Amino acid sequence: MNASLKIDLHTHSNCSDGALSPAELVAQAAAAGVHVMALTDHDSTDGLEHARRAADEFSVHLVPGVEISCLWRAQAIHVIGLWVDPCGATLKTLLRSQAELRRTRMRSICQRLSNARLPGDMLLAAVEAKGGVPTRTHLANAMVASGLVARTADAFSKYLGKGKAGHVAIEWPALQQTIGAILSAGGVAVLAHPGRYPISGGARRRLLDEFTAAGGTALEVVSGGNGAQHVESCTVLALKYGLAGSVGSDFHGPQLAWNPLGRSLKLPDGITPVWRGQLP
Repeated sequence: MNASLKIDLHTHSNCSDGALSPAELVAQAAAAGVHVMALTDHDSTDGLEHARRAADEFSVHLVPGVEISCLWRAQAIHVIGLWVDPCGATLKTLLRSQAELRRTRMRSICQRLSNARLPGDMLLAAVEAKGGVPTRTHLANAMVASGLVARTADAFSKYLGKGKAGHVAIEWPALQQTIGAILSAGGVAVLAHPGRYPISGGARRRLLDEFTAAGGTALEVVSGGNGAQHVESCTVLALKYGLAGSVGSDFHGPQLAWNPLGRSLKLPDGITPVWRGQLP
Protein backbone atom coordinates (compact mmCIF):
# COMPACT_ATOMS: atom_id res chain seq x y z
CA MET A 1 0.00 0.00 0.00
CA ASN A 2 1.43 3.38 -1.07
CA ALA A 3 2.36 5.28 2.10
CA SER A 4 1.49 8.59 0.43
CA LEU A 5 -2.18 7.69 0.10
CA LYS A 6 -4.51 9.67 2.35
CA ILE A 7 -6.61 7.39 4.57
CA ASP A 8 -9.51 8.35 6.86
CA LEU A 9 -11.25 5.50 8.69
CA HIS A 10 -13.65 7.43 10.95
CA THR A 11 -16.36 9.62 9.36
CA HIS A 12 -20.07 10.30 9.87
CA SER A 13 -22.95 11.07 7.53
CA ASN A 14 -26.47 12.29 8.22
CA CYS A 15 -27.52 8.67 8.71
CA SER A 16 -26.28 9.36 12.24
CA ASP A 17 -25.13 12.77 13.46
CA GLY A 18 -23.12 14.04 10.50
CA ALA A 19 -24.13 17.03 8.40
CA LEU A 20 -23.67 15.53 4.92
CA SER A 21 -25.45 12.73 3.10
CA PRO A 22 -23.30 9.65 2.44
CA ALA A 23 -22.85 10.69 -1.20
CA GLU A 24 -21.94 14.27 -0.24
CA LEU A 25 -19.48 12.95 2.34
CA VAL A 26 -17.71 10.78 -0.23
CA ALA A 27 -17.60 13.67 -2.71
CA GLN A 28 -16.06 15.96 -0.10
CA ALA A 29 -13.54 13.27 0.86
CA ALA A 30 -12.52 12.90 -2.78
CA ALA A 31 -12.17 16.69 -3.09
CA ALA A 32 -9.92 16.65 0.00
CA GLY A 33 -7.65 14.07 -1.62
CA VAL A 34 -8.76 11.13 0.52
CA HIS A 35 -8.07 7.85 -1.28
CA VAL A 36 -9.45 5.41 1.31
CA MET A 37 -12.28 6.20 3.70
CA ALA A 38 -14.61 4.40 6.07
CA LEU A 39 -18.16 5.47 6.76
CA THR A 40 -18.63 4.76 10.48
CA ASP A 41 -22.01 6.14 11.46
CA HIS A 42 -23.16 5.75 15.04
CA ASP A 43 -25.03 2.46 15.44
CA SER A 44 -26.07 2.41 11.78
CA THR A 45 -24.95 0.96 8.47
CA ASP A 46 -27.86 2.51 6.55
CA GLY A 47 -25.64 4.88 4.56
CA LEU A 48 -23.18 2.31 3.27
CA GLU A 49 -24.92 1.48 -0.01
CA HIS A 50 -25.27 5.16 -0.99
CA ALA A 51 -21.66 5.74 0.01
CA ARG A 52 -20.50 2.76 -2.05
CA ARG A 53 -22.16 4.09 -5.19
CA ALA A 54 -20.59 7.50 -4.69
CA ALA A 55 -17.21 5.92 -3.96
CA ASP A 56 -17.36 4.11 -7.30
CA GLU A 57 -18.15 7.41 -9.02
CA PHE A 58 -15.31 9.32 -7.35
CA SER A 59 -12.74 6.47 -7.37
CA VAL A 60 -12.54 6.41 -3.57
CA HIS A 61 -11.93 3.07 -1.85
CA LEU A 62 -14.77 2.70 0.67
CA VAL A 63 -14.33 0.61 3.81
CA PRO A 64 -17.72 -0.43 5.22
CA GLY A 65 -17.84 0.49 8.89
CA VAL A 66 -19.89 1.40 11.92
CA GLU A 67 -19.24 3.03 15.30
CA ILE A 68 -21.06 1.25 18.12
CA SER A 69 -21.72 2.58 21.61
CA CYS A 70 -21.20 0.08 24.43
CA LEU A 71 -20.46 -0.12 28.14
CA TRP A 72 -17.31 -1.07 29.97
CA ARG A 73 -17.66 -0.98 33.77
CA ALA A 74 -20.42 1.66 33.52
CA GLN A 75 -18.29 3.83 31.20
CA ALA A 76 -19.64 4.52 27.70
CA ILE A 77 -17.10 3.38 25.11
CA HIS A 78 -17.14 3.55 21.31
CA VAL A 79 -15.89 0.66 19.20
CA ILE A 80 -15.48 1.01 15.45
CA GLY A 81 -16.09 -1.98 13.23
CA LEU A 82 -14.17 -1.85 9.94
CA TRP A 83 -14.73 -4.14 6.94
CA VAL A 84 -18.03 -5.28 8.40
CA ASP A 85 -20.70 -7.06 6.40
CA PRO A 86 -23.81 -4.94 7.05
CA CYS A 87 -25.95 -8.00 6.34
CA GLY A 88 -24.41 -9.96 9.22
CA ALA A 89 -27.34 -11.26 11.28
CA THR A 90 -25.87 -10.65 14.74
CA LEU A 91 -24.70 -7.16 13.82
CA LYS A 92 -28.08 -6.26 12.30
CA THR A 93 -29.88 -7.43 15.43
CA LEU A 94 -27.58 -5.39 17.67
CA LEU A 95 -27.97 -2.24 15.56
CA ARG A 96 -31.76 -2.55 15.55
CA SER A 97 -31.64 -2.74 19.34
CA GLN A 98 -29.30 0.27 19.47
CA ALA A 99 -31.64 2.33 17.32
CA GLU A 100 -34.57 1.54 19.60
CA LEU A 101 -32.50 2.42 22.68
CA ARG A 102 -31.69 5.77 21.11
CA ARG A 103 -35.31 6.47 20.16
CA THR A 104 -36.50 5.59 23.66
CA ARG A 105 -33.85 7.80 25.24
CA MET A 106 -34.70 10.71 22.95
CA ARG A 107 -38.34 10.56 23.98
CA SER A 108 -37.34 10.45 27.65
CA ILE A 109 -34.95 13.38 27.29
CA CYS A 110 -37.56 15.53 25.57
CA GLN A 111 -40.13 14.67 28.25
CA ARG A 112 -37.65 15.76 30.90
CA LEU A 113 -37.08 19.00 29.00
CA SER A 114 -40.83 19.57 28.86
CA ASN A 115 -40.99 18.99 32.62
CA ALA A 116 -38.33 21.71 32.93
CA ARG A 117 -40.63 24.11 30.98
CA LEU A 118 -38.69 23.80 27.73
CA PRO A 119 -40.36 22.97 24.37
CA GLY A 120 -39.62 19.24 24.54
CA ASP A 121 -42.39 18.21 22.11
CA MET A 122 -41.18 20.68 19.50
CA LEU A 123 -37.57 19.53 19.90
CA LEU A 124 -38.58 15.87 19.61
CA ALA A 125 -40.49 16.59 16.41
CA ALA A 126 -37.45 18.40 14.97
CA VAL A 127 -35.16 15.47 15.77
CA GLU A 128 -37.56 12.85 14.40
CA ALA A 129 -38.01 14.84 11.20
CA LYS A 130 -34.33 14.29 10.44
CA GLY A 131 -34.84 10.53 10.16
CA GLY A 132 -32.07 8.03 10.76
CA VAL A 133 -30.72 7.14 14.19
CA PRO A 134 -31.48 9.95 16.69
CA THR A 135 -28.54 11.23 18.72
CA ARG A 136 -28.08 13.91 21.33
CA THR A 137 -26.16 15.93 18.74
CA HIS A 138 -29.36 16.10 16.69
CA LEU A 139 -31.15 17.41 19.77
CA ALA A 140 -28.40 19.92 20.52
CA ASN A 141 -28.62 21.19 16.93
CA ALA A 142 -32.39 21.53 17.29
CA MET A 143 -31.88 23.55 20.48
CA VAL A 144 -29.52 25.89 18.61
CA ALA A 145 -31.98 26.23 15.72
CA SER A 146 -34.81 27.10 18.11
CA GLY A 147 -32.72 29.75 19.85
CA LEU A 148 -32.60 27.98 23.21
CA VAL A 149 -28.80 27.95 23.17
CA ALA A 150 -26.14 29.66 21.10
CA ARG A 151 -23.94 26.60 20.49
CA THR A 152 -24.31 22.85 20.61
CA ALA A 153 -21.75 22.76 23.43
CA ASP A 154 -24.09 24.97 25.46
CA ALA A 155 -26.91 22.46 25.02
CA PHE A 156 -24.80 19.80 26.70
CA SER A 157 -23.42 22.03 29.45
CA LYS A 158 -26.82 23.51 30.33
CA TYR A 159 -29.33 20.76 29.64
CA LEU A 160 -28.05 17.42 28.33
CA GLY A 161 -24.89 16.71 30.33
CA LYS A 162 -24.70 14.51 33.38
CA GLY A 163 -26.67 15.97 36.28
CA LYS A 164 -28.65 18.35 34.04
CA ALA A 165 -32.39 18.41 33.50
CA GLY A 166 -32.27 16.52 30.20
CA HIS A 167 -29.72 13.88 31.08
CA VAL A 168 -30.89 10.31 30.58
CA ALA A 169 -28.47 7.43 31.05
CA ILE A 170 -28.67 4.57 28.60
CA GLU A 171 -27.82 0.92 29.15
CA TRP A 172 -25.66 0.17 26.13
CA PRO A 173 -24.61 -3.43 25.40
CA ALA A 174 -21.45 -4.75 27.00
CA LEU A 175 -18.07 -4.25 25.36
CA GLN A 176 -17.68 -7.98 24.80
CA GLN A 177 -21.07 -8.29 23.09
CA THR A 178 -20.29 -5.38 20.80
CA ILE A 179 -16.92 -6.76 19.73
CA GLY A 180 -18.54 -10.15 19.18
CA ALA A 181 -21.12 -8.64 16.82
CA ILE A 182 -18.39 -6.91 14.81
CA LEU A 183 -16.33 -10.10 14.55
CA SER A 184 -19.40 -12.12 13.56
CA ALA A 185 -19.86 -9.71 10.62
CA GLY A 186 -16.29 -10.34 9.47
CA GLY A 187 -15.08 -7.01 10.80
CA VAL A 188 -12.08 -5.68 12.70
CA ALA A 189 -12.80 -4.12 16.11
CA VAL A 190 -11.05 -0.79 16.74
CA LEU A 191 -11.18 1.13 20.02
CA ALA A 192 -12.19 4.66 19.00
CA HIS A 193 -10.47 7.80 20.35
CA PRO A 194 -9.00 6.05 23.44
CA GLY A 195 -7.78 9.28 25.02
CA ARG A 196 -11.23 10.82 25.16
CA TYR A 197 -12.72 8.68 27.92
CA PRO A 198 -12.63 10.25 31.41
CA ILE A 199 -10.83 7.35 33.07
CA SER A 200 -7.48 6.97 34.79
CA GLY A 201 -4.38 5.57 33.15
CA GLY A 202 -4.80 2.35 35.11
CA ALA A 203 -8.41 2.01 34.05
CA ARG A 204 -7.41 2.60 30.42
CA ARG A 205 -4.96 -0.28 30.66
CA ARG A 206 -7.65 -2.52 32.18
CA LEU A 207 -9.98 -1.49 29.37
CA LEU A 208 -7.39 -2.56 26.83
CA ASP A 209 -6.83 -5.85 28.66
CA GLU A 210 -10.53 -6.65 28.29
CA PHE A 211 -10.76 -5.19 24.78
CA THR A 212 -8.00 -7.46 23.48
CA ALA A 213 -9.30 -10.48 25.41
CA ALA A 214 -12.68 -10.02 23.70
CA GLY A 215 -11.08 -9.98 20.23
CA GLY A 216 -10.34 -6.28 19.67
CA THR A 217 -7.23 -5.93 17.52
CA ALA A 218 -6.76 -2.23 16.75
CA LEU A 219 -6.54 1.19 18.39
CA GLU A 220 -7.36 4.57 16.88
CA VAL A 221 -3.90 6.05 17.33
CA VAL A 222 -4.59 9.26 15.39
CA SER A 223 -8.04 10.72 15.94
CA GLY A 224 -9.63 14.00 14.92
CA GLY A 225 -7.96 17.15 16.14
CA ASN A 226 -6.00 15.45 18.93
CA GLY A 227 -2.42 16.63 19.23
CA ALA A 228 1.00 15.05 19.32
CA GLN A 229 0.76 14.12 23.01
CA HIS A 230 -2.37 12.06 22.34
CA VAL A 231 -0.70 10.29 19.41
CA GLU A 232 2.37 9.55 21.51
CA SER A 233 0.37 8.04 24.38
CA CYS A 234 -1.77 5.96 22.01
CA THR A 235 1.35 4.74 20.23
CA VAL A 236 2.73 3.48 23.54
CA LEU A 237 -0.53 1.65 24.25
CA ALA A 238 -0.71 0.11 20.78
CA LEU A 239 2.82 -1.22 21.07
CA LYS A 240 2.29 -2.49 24.62
CA TYR A 241 -0.85 -4.44 23.69
CA GLY A 242 0.24 -5.53 20.22
CA LEU A 243 -2.59 -3.63 18.54
CA ALA A 244 -2.70 -2.39 14.98
CA GLY A 245 -3.16 1.34 14.51
CA SER A 246 -6.03 3.15 12.83
CA VAL A 247 -6.45 6.77 11.78
CA GLY A 248 -9.65 8.80 11.54
CA SER A 249 -10.79 12.39 11.47
CA ASP A 250 -14.12 11.69 13.25
CA PHE A 251 -15.49 14.11 10.66
CA HIS A 252 -19.06 15.27 11.24
CA GLY A 253 -19.38 18.18 8.84
CA PRO A 254 -17.74 21.19 7.19
CA GLN A 255 -19.03 23.44 9.98
CA LEU A 256 -16.14 22.13 12.10
CA ALA A 257 -13.38 23.76 10.07
CA TRP A 258 -10.66 22.65 12.49
CA ASN A 259 -11.38 18.98 11.79
CA PRO A 260 -11.46 18.39 8.01
CA LEU A 261 -11.51 15.03 6.29
CA GLY A 262 -8.10 13.37 6.18
CA ARG A 263 -6.42 16.00 8.35
CA SER A 264 -2.84 14.97 9.33
CA LEU A 265 -3.78 11.31 9.55
CA LYS A 266 -0.48 9.44 9.45
CA LEU A 267 0.53 6.60 11.72
CA PRO A 268 3.81 6.89 13.63
CA ASP A 269 6.66 4.61 12.63
CA GLY A 270 6.56 1.19 14.19
CA ILE A 271 2.78 0.87 14.30
CA THR A 272 1.21 -1.81 12.10
CA PRO A 273 -1.56 -0.20 10.01
CA VAL A 274 -4.98 -1.76 10.53
CA TRP A 275 -5.38 -1.71 6.77
CA ARG A 276 -2.31 -3.87 6.11
CA GLY A 277 -3.43 -6.79 3.97
CA GLN A 278 -6.94 -5.34 3.70
CA LEU A 279 -6.44 -2.98 0.76
CA PRO A 280 -5.46 -3.70 -2.86
